[in-house]
Amino acid sequence: MSLEERAKATAKNVEGKVQEAVGNVSGSNVDRQEGRAKQAEGDIRNSAEDLKEKAADLAEGAKERVKAAASKVTGKVEELMGNATDDPTKVAEGKVKQVEGNVRNAKEDLR
Repeated sequence: MSLEERAKATAKNVEGKVQEAVGNVSGSNVDRQEGRAKQAEGDIRNSAEDLKEKAADLAEGAKERVKAAASKVTGKVEELMGNATDDPTKVAEGKVKQVEGNVRNAKEDLR
């Protein structure tokens, strides 16, 4: 989130409200319409910031899902190698990594 962009959007909205009010007091349709247009611009800027935030959240979630999948795959490979070599430590380490992957996924499910 860009605080600067949010401030610009709010300023534009306030500017529009003032200009619309001036138009209402003076009877100027031009000021009223320009004021409304500035308010709409402020709303659009705020919506754009909302979309940027949502996109960043989705990207972060996707990154975590990839890490979860990598942990699960690595863990499964370690578990299989441990079984093949009759190494119970490697089996356990593999299972732990798989659980770590499941925990990452569960965390993302809660987001």
